[in-house]
Amino acid sequence: MSGNKSITSIVLVGLLLLTPLSVYADGTDPLNVDITTAWTSQSGTDNDHAYLLTFSSNSTFDISTEITHIQNGTELNVSVFTTWGYENGVRTAHLLLNSTLQWADQVTVDVTVNSIDTVVTTNNNFFTRSIEVGTWNQPMADHEITLTTSWNLLQNYTTVDGDQYFRLNFDGHGWQQRIGDVLNSWELGDGVMVTEENTEGVSTNMSFVLDSIWKNETITAGLLTSQVIDARGWGYLVITSEEDEAVTQIIANVSDAWINHSMIDGINSERIRLEAGGLMTIDSTNESSTTIDIDAELSVFLFETWDENGVRKLSHNQIEALGDFIIIDDGFRMDISLDGMEILERWEDGIRTQHRENIRGHGTFGAEDQDDNATMVINGTIFNLETDVVNGQTVTDDIHIDGTLSGDVQGTFGIVKGIETSGMQSNYSGDEFEVNVIHEESWFNITGINGGNFFDGAGAGAYHNNSWNYQSVNSHWDNRTVRIAWEETGPDASSGDDKPERSPIQNNLTQPEMEQALGNITVGRETGLVPIPMAIGDNVRLNGQDGIVLEIVANSVANDPRDNHNFHVVEWTGSYGDSGDAGIAFGSIIDEGPLRGLVSSVTRSFEIEYGANDESAFLNETQYIDRVLSPSIVTAEENTDPVLVSLTLEEGLVVGEGASVAHLVAHATDDEWNIESITADLTVVGGEIVTLNDKGLSGDNAIGDDRYTTQMMVPGLEVGNFTINVTITDYFGAITEGSGVIQVVDDAPRLTSVEFVPHIAKRGDLIIVNAIAFDGHGVESVQVDMRVFGGQLVDLLLLENEVWAGNFTLPNGMTPGSHDIPFIVTDSIGGKQILRHWINIDNGAQPDAATPYRLPDGEHVSTTMTVLNTAPQIVAEDMIIIREDSTTTALLEAEVSDADGVMLVRAKLGIFTPITQNEDWSKLYDDGSNGDRVAGDGIFSLQLSIRSGIPDGTHTLLLQASDIYGEATGEVPIVVTLEEKENVITGGAGISSTMLVMALGIIAIIGAVVVMFVMRKEGGDGDKSNPGGDRFGFQ
Repeated sequence: MSGNKSITSIVLVGLLLLTPLSVYADGTDPLNVDITTAWTSQSGTDNDHAYLLTFSSNSTFDISTEITHIQNGTELNVSVFTTWGYENGVRTAHLLLNSTLQWADQVTVDVTVNSIDTVVTTNNNFFTRSIEVGTWNQPMADHEITLTTSWNLLQNYTTVDGDQYFRLNFDGHGWQQRIGDVLNSWELGDGVMVTEENTEGVSTNMSFVLDSIWKNETITAGLLTSQVIDARGWGYLVITSEEDEAVTQIIANVSDAWINHSMIDGINSERIRLEAGGLMTIDSTNESSTTIDIDAELSVFLFETWDENGVRKLSHNQIEALGDFIIIDDGFRMDISLDGMEILERWEDGIRTQHRENIRGHGTFGAEDQDDNATMVINGTIFNLETDVVNGQTVTDDIHIDGTLSGDVQGTFGIVKGIETSGMQSNYSGDEFEVNVIHEESWFNITGINGGNFFDGAGAGAYHNNSWNYQSVNSHWDNRTVRIAWEETGPDASSGDDKPERSPIQNNLTQPEMEQALGNITVGRETGLVPIPMAIGDNVRLNGQDGIVLEIVANSVANDPRDNHNFHVVEWTGSYGDSGDAGIAFGSIIDEGPLRGLVSSVTRSFEIEYGANDESAFLNETQYIDRVLSPSIVTAEENTDPVLVSLTLEEGLVVGEGASVAHLVAHATDDEWNIESITADLTVVGGEIVTLNDKGLSGDNAIGDDRYTTQMMVPGLEVGNFTINVTITDYFGAITEGSGVIQVVDDAPRLTSVEFVPHIAKRGDLIIVNAIAFDGHGVESVQVDMRVFGGQLVDLLLLENEVWAGNFTLPNGMTPGSHDIPFIVTDSIGGKQILRHWINIDNGAQPDAATPYRLPDGEHVSTTMTVLNTAPQIVAEDMIIIREDSTTTALLEAEVSDADGVMLVRAKLGIFTPITQNEDWSKLYDDGSNGDRVAGDGIFSLQLSIRSGIPDGTHTLLLQASDIYGEATGEVPIVVTLEEKENVITGGAGISSTMLVMALGIIAIIGAVVVMFVMRKEGGDGDKSNPGGDRFGFQ
């Protein structure tokens, strides 16, 4: 009995020891092998094709594996290298294959557990996983979805030049569609771009509101074949430059900003275009207290570049400005008004196609100098200053300066320079070059010196110099003067003719090159191959995007509510960079149904390294599925019909005759968001049946906002309200029909020709006008509206040759200068508009057959006339003055009128000039003072002093007037006759005639002495305080 008990005990212990193995053998314990992807990299470059087997215990397993890898329909011959290991206390096996994965491959991994700890298994020992190789976030099945996206890109670093900052924000919606192996995606939204860039003394600040940011990608068979990013908006631009103690600042309002990046068929393209207007200031004060102040108004600021594969294909820089230029330096001041400044340079494919540098202006300058207690005052006028360089060649180089010297030095000076002729000229070496012959004439006349050592002691005299500079026409060459000839007269007269050596130095034009600018970063999203469907434990390295590597791990399963449905998803986390420290990402990916492989939500935040100096940028993004348009995620029984909410024109109306493009918008809703198509019948307005979209195309403003849009125009003569029928069809074929009313308005006539004869005239002149107008409904009338200028509304008559002709008189109410004359054109059905331009169409151009009433494109030409200024009119009568016994006064009166207003009336009184007055001219008044009878009546007055010493007879006075624009009359003479009053000469009690003659002689002698004393005191030449004229345009 004891022996049997011992045997029984041994058997029981043996059974207990064998129990775990027996459980595996008969399958009652959950033996499990998880097959997960290990598509990562041990080398940091290409990914391994590998899998990780994770067992349910740390036992020793003997397994058999069979892996089938089908690529392009062919099974590959693969070999497997197995490495055993432990993770988290359980046994693992790493299977490394010698094949390489591609998109759309089919892989099946079969694992058979042969034994556990040498115990053979017979049941539940087979494990398998089938995988379809897809691309990240791209389901293999055809589908169509909409997305909501928000992201921002940030650069912020510091260099030796200062802080560098770039920020780009985006909020919008996207649309993604796969048909076959082609996947298209779009994103449309808006955002903000802010930059601060500091480089070598130049600071550039930009802030743009981007009304439209558009992104389109096409991926074929898992490979990115095209990408377009287009952004448009507006904002401001501030450029501050500090160089040589000068601070230059440009403040521009950017009306149109366009930034475009594309990659199509391997061609990378970058385009930028900024159009702006604003202000430019330059302020400079150096150590010697020289001040330069420039204030300019930028009417045109245009910057455009186009780079393709690292080569600059287009560069366009254009500035047009008006402004004031002031220089102040130790007693010197120069004021220049820039009547125009134009800088234009355009390069296309390495060839400069347009170039102009033009500056036009006028101004004044003055200076004061002292030496040995003597003072010299210099005043000058710059009548004309112009330089013009066209296509690299100087065509204008003009200057005209006149000036005076006053104080202890009296005299005049002047300079006149301009291009006299052009031709060929040999240089010092005998080589011929095309030159401009620039003739410069200068003179310097010193009429008096009363002290000081000015001009190195040169005395009074006349100096005159003529020079001829034979200068190369090419503005970008150095040492351009190839010959110089001169003739100088005066105390140091000389003449000569010389050819400088090494002249000219020829330089080649420098083609603009592509520059690495702030914000010039190509940022995509991570991509790469992934298993479809993804399973818990999968480890995948996404390395398909240059510079962006994301390694992800699938952690758990969950339900993600999207589109009113719960998607079964795998939640994942990931890290960026080969070392995993460049950023993080997390989200969920659908693992069931036709949309498996689609990322339902993602949040990313990572750092991007770029550039030669390892600069960094940071990207933060959130994206999630908004709607699933197809395949349907509801049944036909659950489906409801779509609803047409409204049908409108975004602009409110459309202009007929093809004159405008409008956007037809259908607001449609569907509870299941599965609208397949919306069509509109435009045949009632001369169009076709068109398809509307909610994908950001054809003028659609936002993706997935239920506003389906298309562009339309009315090519014919239809006018009024029209009903447009709409048909809506959803995924299950449910149809909803509806309609809306749109308004089509008449397009008024257009002018195709306007001619004024003459086009430059004075007020009161008769102007002949000829005009041609066009309208599909016929032109009823053409009128010239001069009422805005104080004139009349003039009807033109239609002649047999379709020309509308007439005439009008330029009214006095027009100010001098250029004016755009308004035309009122009316068609046969009452369409009317006011035009100040006409369309210059090229000869032979014909309307498009689809829009027969729309004129071909042409240049818009303003209906401009130039009104010449005229000097005031002076009406004054000769005067007869009867001398009284003593000094009396007489009233000088002149009626002066001008359409623009009288600025100044003055008289040169000659012998009637008061003795104490230094000036030659005396002002007349119309303000009720100085003898004026009535203020503001247009009669200007001045009291004349009739001194007893003025001889009888006729004397001539000179009158002159100027208007508010500085236009002056000539000197108008007035004859004043001074007659003696008849006196009775008596004896005894009266004054004898002899005594009267003696008294008059004494007064004359005293007057002469006084005059001589005054002249001597003032330097002998009278007053010099206002030589040459004054600011009212008089000489």
